[in-house]
Amino acid sequence: MSRRSHLRHRAERALLLGAAGVLRRLPRGSSAKLGHALSRVVFGIARSRRRILDRNLAAAFPEKDDAERQRIAAACLDLFGSTVLEFVESITFSREEIERRVAVAGVENLLNARKRGKGVFILSAHIGSWELGAIRAGLLGEPISPVVRPLDNPLLEEELQRRRTRLGNRVISKHDAAREILRALRDKQTVAILIDQNVIAEEAVFVPFFGRPAATSPSLAVFQLKTDAAVVPVFTFPQGDGRYRLEFQTPILASEFDDPSADRAERVRRATARYMEVTEAAVRRQPEAWLWMHNRWRTRPQE
Repeated sequence: MSRRSHLRHRAERALLLGAAGVLRRLPRGSSAKLGHALSRVVFGIARSRRRILDRNLAAAFPEKDDAERQRIAAACLDLFGSTVLEFVESITFSREEIERRVAVAGVENLLNARKRGKGVFILSAHIGSWELGAIRAGLLGEPISPVVRPLDNPLLEEELQRRRTRLGNRVISKHDAAREILRALRDKQTVAILIDQNVIAEEAVFVPFFGRPAATSPSLAVFQLKTDAAVVPVFTFPQGDGRYRLEFQTPILASEFDDPSADRAERVRRATARYMEVTEAAVRRQPEAWLWMHNRWRTRPQE
């Protein structure tokens, strides 16, 4: 690592710790208002991301007028800013405060999936406060293991790990994750995977998402078909005033994709399409809660 990179990493970590220190001194709830303001400033500068947001909303919701799409865009920016600062601040949250902030619905879907004795996959997306949702899910009987991509800055990554794991969860690095995922399932554990982000063409299957082919990782489908673990869709819907609803939906079973006429690749494609179908339904339910500034449709299929 170059000296310049090392200094930059230390500066970024100092900025994070400084922000956390400021938030600790502010009244509870101030992080939301501060997050709104910071998000507007950041995306006022990062105009390319704002253009992606507007373009994605126009393509996903052609039936809505410009005023409604702008309302969704503004709410999306506000919510993103507030959830980022809430996660920074979460290092100070007690178990009781997290339980108070994040209500749970449909937990029987998770418990029934665990009773199968084959481990469980949680299918989630970048909706609402997905980080707080993962921490809250880990308080329901046993910890969970989210699969995450490590940050380029190892000092920042260390700070994020502290927030994600301090109440019992265990993080699985996306790099070389297959062995850890299979070991967790053999031990009948719960693994959380988010698959609503774009991937490169070489790693993708293309399935519909808001009427357009979206490059999606097939990894969850491959693991489910290999292990027969249930996939439980879980989303963290904002409720206002820093509160969320963590909703566990009906499990998706590998048997849904059993078809003697379909080869393995087709079964993987069908499973991945099913995952994105339930994800799209969740986004449509509360569109301002999803990360529309992410270039989800950047990778295009060959003609």
